[in-house]
Amino acid sequence: SQESTGRKFLKAAGGAAGVAVAAGHAPFSYAANNRVRVGCIGTGGQGSFHLRGGLSLVEELDVVAVCDVYKAHLRRGQAAAGGNVQAFVDYREMLDQVELDAVVISTPQHNHYPIVMDALDAGKYVFCEKTLTYDIEEARNIVTKCHETGLFCQVGHQRRHNPEYNRAVWLTREQNAIGRIHHMTAQWHRNNHWRRTIPNIELDEEERRHIDDLERHLNWRLYREFSGGLMCEFGAHQLDIFAWFLGAMPSKVYGYGGLDYWRDGRDVQDNVATVWQFDMRPEHDGFTAIEPRTPLQDESSLNTPYQVRATYTAIDANAQRGANEFIQGDWGAIFLSESEGEDSYVQRERATSGQTAALAEALTGPPATGDDIPFGMPMLEGRLPIEAATTKSANELQFQALADCIRGGGHPQNNEMVGLMATIMSLCGMEACRENKEVEIDPAWCAFDFPTPDPFAYEYWPPPDDQDAEF
Repeated sequence: SQESTGRKFLKAAGGAAGVAVAAGHAPFSYAANNRVRVGCIGTGGQGSFHLRGGLSLVEELDVVAVCDVYKAHLRRGQAAAGGNVQAFVDYREMLDQVELDAVVISTPQHNHYPIVMDALDAGKYVFCEKTLTYDIEEARNIVTKCHETGLFCQVGHQRRHNPEYNRAVWLTREQNAIGRIHHMTAQWHRNNHWRRTIPNIELDEEERRHIDDLERHLNWRLYREFSGGLMCEFGAHQLDIFAWFLGAMPSKVYGYGGLDYWRDGRDVQDNVATVWQFDMRPEHDGFTAIEPRTPLQDESSLNTPYQVRATYTAIDANAQRGANEFIQGDWGAIFLSESEGEDSYVQRERATSGQTAALAEALTGPPATGDDIPFGMPMLEGRLPIEAATTKSANELQFQALADCIRGGGHPQNNEMVGLMATIMSLCGMEACRENKEVEIDPAWCAFDFPTPDPFAYEYWPPPDDQDAEF
């Protein structure tokens, strides 16, 4: 069943079989002076948003076709694409009849997989909304298919192209701005029923071939048959941030969830709460060595493998504190948010608390005068904004990356491995919350016997004044 996706996959995954790059396909041979021809599959709310707020802003992209099984959305997509584009109800006809370089898939989660695979088989680069699939084995199949075809599947984790998020990762990795990360917190809190109004219309014969029930079609996020609910629709974005900052996948998750407020016919949960464990080892990008802060700390074990825990919650009946991620280290913290009106920043505070300083005084005498902190820890104070030198949105930047990687080679930062890892975390978190239990995450799910794109890459974005890169 879809409720036990992680356990189901345990029976199927035993390591990927060897594959070869498909003969006759030359990856990244696209002429750099050509514009990239794009077809959009799914032109509802998210698909139309991509057309208006992303694809239309990238000079190197041309949207030449749109597709949706619901004609009201199809007309919306045509208008958002400028009107003069071909329109299709069946995406297979679009793939067969239109000369395309790439497709952008913004359909419900449960049908991502067949569309992605058909597009890759047709020789198209793919952008697919998150969560990539509703099954871990299917997400692995997409990674394998990308290798076989020499194509890529970019997944809609737009924070991977958000300059503030990239600069924050750079600050933690290269500047040690907050010291060793030891705890992370993220939330997406809303006060919203999440339902769409159903128009009183009669579907035509062509629409009825694809839509059995218009209410369930438009409100697909509310039904387990089509969606992983809060963990997949919101959690996928933020769980990905946990893994990105640590350069590691979690080993397990414990979750609780329920349908306790919006009892209106939906069957996805309206509140979820999870705790994630990351087992940090020296080979992980986010592993950080530390100095002892008191004489009682065992210096011989300080920089052996350690664990980091993270908490994630999502609710639908109170919007206080909105959507954000909070990364806490022993020297400070980073606050990140894509919510309008919220600024991302680094909070730099005293590395030692009063309790630690008092312990130091009891053990070694009073600390040095002035601003010195005992045991060599620096004084870090104040809140510094994380600003980057661009006015472009993360959505525009991810589609710019789509064009650049097709024209010039390489992989977008939100590549198929990012999509696989976020799928694993989302589905394991969903299972944990639905069954109120601990779910273990098998590292073999991310292992392949061929090269895969880096899921933890980041790009340094300088501050707006382009001053000294040092923090």
